Formats: sequence, structure tokens, C-alpha cells
Amino acid sequence: MKDGMTANFPSHLIMQHPFAAGAAGVSAAAALALWYSVLYSGSNIVAPVIKTIHRHQAVALTFDDGPTPGFTDRVLDILQQHNAHASFFLIGSQAKQHPELVRRMIAEGHTVGNHTWDHHHHGVWHGEAYWQDQLQRTSTVLAEITGHAPALFRAPMGFKTPPQARAVRKSAMRYIAWRVRAWDTLRISPHTICRIVTAQIRPGDIVTLHDGLEPARRNCSQESTVQALPEILRILKSRGLTSLSLEQALESPVYQ
Repeated sequence: MKDGMTANFPSHLIMQHPFAAGAAGVSAAAALALWYSVLYSGSNIVAPVIKTIHRHQAVALTFDDGPTPGFTDRVLDILQQHNAHASFFLIGSQAKQHPELVRRMIAEGHTVGNHTWDHHHHGVWHGEAYWQDQLQRTSTVLAEITGHAPALFRAPMGFKTPPQARAVRKSAMRYIAWRVRAWDTLRISPHTICRIVTAQIRPGDIVTLHDGLEPARRNCSQESTVQALPEILRILKSRGLTSLSLEQALESPVYQ
């Protein structure tokens, strides 16, 4: 990667000049560090994140992009059948359309968090005002439905930027990341989702799955996630692990 100092030099001469080559190396390393901090959900460079819980015999299953009828309600049914609790990071526009599912989450002991208003994939390029609007609109809707504004935020795709982080901090929220990702937004089978999760999971992990369809994925399905969930819960139980909501698992408040 070339910086402003080296952009007009032929590449073979750049590498022959120790200072220029070193500058190019530093520039490349800085760029890599920047993209790592943005793209890796568990990075603490842009802002501190929570990706594990301090519970030796438990994990925290989390679900993104809901609520979506046909998926969210079935996930709630399965969690209830297995006496398990989870956390749901909700898209504000979806929550406004389906408040009954949000109320059911709270009534059944699950935690609700903020996952922006519309989960726009280009939001990562926007400034602080955009993020403040996304966070505030969602928190307002969730507070109207549940009586409490969330204190937990999950960034779309886990991407974090400094403008976003400033908005999150000013909104008195904390980032929730994950250590295990199910990759269940891909077209993969229930067996594959279960294998990915259970092969990685260990006590204290936060796991991210999906119960809903954000706007860019309207023609997709989370059927495989729904079908994988009972087996995931059975395997967790066989290992002596329970799934807790973040309200149960974290020592600090999850609502404002």
C-alpha cells in the first residue's frame, strides 16, 4: 500500500529505498489496524465491547435482526420448551411493526437490545448524527413497548466506527459483540449451524444467531436457525451449560 510520500515513485524503487519502504510498511500496518478495528466485532480499539460473560456454567445466546413473525415466535417457543433464556437485538422499524413479539420477549424473561432502526449496510460510512438518529429512534420505540430504553447495542454486522462509537457513548449504551458466530445468515443447513456453534462454544461465550431478516435480506429465510436451535440447546444441556439472558448474565444494568 502506498502513502502520500511514495505514491509517485515506481514500486520497484520504493522497495529499494529503506525509508520509503518503511513508510509504506507503516502505512499498510495502520490501514490493517483500522480495518481490523472496524470489521472485527470483538475489537476494543474503537470502543470497549463485551463478548463473554463471567459465568462458568452458562453461555449467552443472542439473536439479531428481529422481530420477524414466523421465525421469532418459533424461537421463543423453543426457548420456552427448553427453559432457556436469550437476548434479542432488535431492528427498531421491525419492533414498531410487531410490538406483540417484543412484549412476549420481556414477559418470558429475555433481554431486548438496540440493533439500529433499519440496519442499513451503508450506515458504516455515515457520521455521528446518523447514528444518533438510528439509536434514538429504536430506543424510543422499545421504551414505548417495554417501558425501558435499552442500555445494550449491537452494531450491524458488528462493524464499529469512531462516529458510531461517539453516538453509542452519548446514548449511554454499551457494545455487545460475540465470541461465537453461527454464520446462519448464509444458506447453510441446520446441521451445519449446529456444528459451527457447538464445535466452538465454551463456558462464558456470547453466541450470535439470527431470528429475523434485516432489509437487505428480505428474500431469505432463517428456517435453518429455527431448526438448529433445539439441537444446540440439547447439546448445551448435555455439557452442563445453560443459556442465560444478558440481564441474568451481566452484573451491570441492561436497561436505562
